[in-house]
Amino acid sequence: MYPIGKSIHELETPALLLDLDKFQWNIEKMFKFAKKAGVNVRPHAKTFKAAAICNKLLDAGANGIMTQKLSEAEVLLNSGILYGEKNLLISQEISDPRKIEKLVGLNVAMGEGKVLTAIENVKEAEMLSKTASEWGIKQHIIIEMTHGRCGVSPGKPVVDLAKKVVSMKNLEFRGIYGYENPVDKEIALERDKQTVDTANMIRAEGIDVEIVSAGSTGTYEVTGTYPGITEIEPGSFVFGVGKEGTGYGWRAPNDVFFKPSLSVLTQIIGNNFSDRVVTDAGLKAMSRGFGDPPVLAKVDGEVIECEGIGLSEEHGTIKFKENSEVRKNLKWGQKIEFIPSHCCTCVNQHDVMYVVKNGKVAAVWPITARGKYS
Repeated sequence: MYPIGKSIHELETPALLLDLDKFQWNIEKMFKFAKKAGVNVRPHAKTFKAAAICNKLLDAGANGIMTQKLSEAEVLLNSGILYGEKNLLISQEISDPRKIEKLVGLNVAMGEGKVLTAIENVKEAEMLSKTASEWGIKQHIIIEMTHGRCGVSPGKPVVDLAKKVVSMKNLEFRGIYGYENPVDKEIALERDKQTVDTANMIRAEGIDVEIVSAGSTGTYEVTGTYPGITEIEPGSFVFGVGKEGTGYGWRAPNDVFFKPSLSVLTQIIGNNFSDRVVTDAGLKAMSRGFGDPPVLAKVDGEVIECEGIGLSEEHGTIKFKENSEVRKNLKWGQKIEFIPSHCCTCVNQHDVMYVVKNGKVAAVWPITARGKYS
């Protein structure tokens, strides 16, 4: 039975917490920016994996959802996240014929154009064309333009692939995406230019390019205001980024700030030594992430000073200087919070998140797509 209305201090630990007020502030900030900039927002669900959060973001004005994996898309779609003209884009390429069949089947069931997919080569396009033809439906396609991982090199290689896609049966070319990574402004601008220039090269061949997608939480303002970008793909903004937030380490590129809404409640189980306390949350509750330290510790809403935090599989050890007043005030059995340095891998460690307002549990949201790797 869920402890609705109970204090977070009555929860068993470790427990994943979501501060509702900070979470809502983050959403409002992103969508106020998007409205002013005239850019669509397609949040990346690999970060939060929860159907409830997808619905909150779609209700706030997202034009659709992005997932990394086909299995993420499948379970979220089956949870009923799409309605009206909203659609879903799977950003990772698919090379398994069985997965191609499943992808096209989702469109047969949900409606043509509801599930878009990214491609990077002709073979993938041919597989999609064949399967879509067998089902008598058009599969909608986005070409990924690479900035260091999968995808096609900017410029002519993307144009050549787009020309081949539009020549194939039962494929509908919708546009391109070029995820530029959470990089500094100058690099983001350079990569955004490559993306937009490539889109214009495709248009010069008489091919319509509806979607030009790019951006991350770390570059949302840079990319979201770049002429020619039609949508941005942030995800970790819902949980916050910055010195005392979550995201990708403790550095916030381009001075991006969203409030830290995500934490892991943990309990002190080792208190015998003056230089440390040990909690019941370790790597299996948070993952190591990107930061040093891997997590920050928070007591009564404030980040505490310490010498370092070490994570083993099931323990979190907070280390202190000799005669630390902070250490002296920590007690055996006390519940404190850890702020993880990488929200995406932390969320994927949990079955549910406890939605908290004013220190009480308001709701429990399942992590719908937890463990969906295929």
